[in-house]
Amino acid sequence: MSTGARGPLITLMAKVAVIGATGYLGGELLRILSSHPGFEIAQAVSQSRAGQRLSEVAPNLDAVGGLVLSADSSAIDADVAFLAQPAGEAMKVVPGLLERGIKVVDLGPDYRLPDPNEYARVYGRPHVDAAHLPEAVYGLPELFGEKVRSARLVANPGCYPTATLLAVAPLLEKGVISGSVVVDAKSGTSGAGASPSATSHHPEAASTILPYGSPEHRHSPEMRSVFDRIPGAHVSLVFVPHLVPLVRGLLCSIYATPTEAGGVERFEAIYRARYDGASFVRVGPVPKLPWAVGTNRCYLSVQAVGDAPVVFSAIDNLGKGGASQAIQNANLMMGWDESLGLARSGFGV
Repeated sequence: MSTGARGPLITLMAKVAVIGATGYLGGELLRILSSHPGFEIAQAVSQSRAGQRLSEVAPNLDAVGGLVLSADSSAIDADVAFLAQPAGEAMKVVPGLLERGIKVVDLGPDYRLPDPNEYARVYGRPHVDAAHLPEAVYGLPELFGEKVRSARLVANPGCYPTATLLAVAPLLEKGVISGSVVVDAKSGTSGAGASPSATSHHPEAASTILPYGSPEHRHSPEMRSVFDRIPGAHVSLVFVPHLVPLVRGLLCSIYATPTEAGGVERFEAIYRARYDGASFVRVGPVPKLPWAVGTNRCYLSVQAVGDAPVVFSAIDNLGKGGASQAIQNANLMMGWDESLGLARSGFGV
């Protein structure tokens, strides 16, 4: 497994298209891409706002405000396409994009599960592009960076799996945990998307904490499928997500049984060795969400609670859990430094 080491410097500009440009993830993609030194935003697709200039939708994006939103993804002419769409939409357009030689980063779930039958079970619809599932690379660069470099189709991970897998995978690789992995996760309401629902609408979500996704959240099979790729990993997963009254940010408290004593020191040493030189993983004190918000960073911490180690993992659900990680993947696909255009902290763009 690779940490996604840095590649060569860029030699030319690449054209990108964003499909689903007016959702939260689409907007975050455009925000970061608008100042990226290697990517030029050539097209932005939005069914709901087609015909409008981007400046009418997002006046803060001065650099690309003159771009007119299109409704037609079949006319995309770009080097890379970012698909920020709900389940079931990406698989309708990916075959055509790949046929035209366009690299694809899908921020939705359509290519995260390698088994089309499992996809149908989890998402309640058949997968109409099962032919391309075997070549889709799971885009967690810290774990699969070398595969991302040679990919033309990348499945960007979900936000909860990103925070969980960055914490759990190194422990599974070293065989230092067994039994159940319990993930108590909390995320801001932007993770539910731009369309308000009965649970994510502000009057429903404010002043409360809401557990949801029972009995099985859709991200659980995604995480289990990655566990299965790690030799010797034999653990069960208990995953309980909660909606908290914040706009963005995600924190996981992770409980796992160590195979030997000295879990805290051992876990931390494993993280420091595993992520030595990693551009976007920080190991240290218990994280605060504002550290991660607006960045592509994951903050990991191991603390003792009684005799047991507890791991805390914090990311921005729209950043490392979505848009900025998608750009990290695209950088690798282009053969560039993975941190290109992502090195700024917070909302510097």
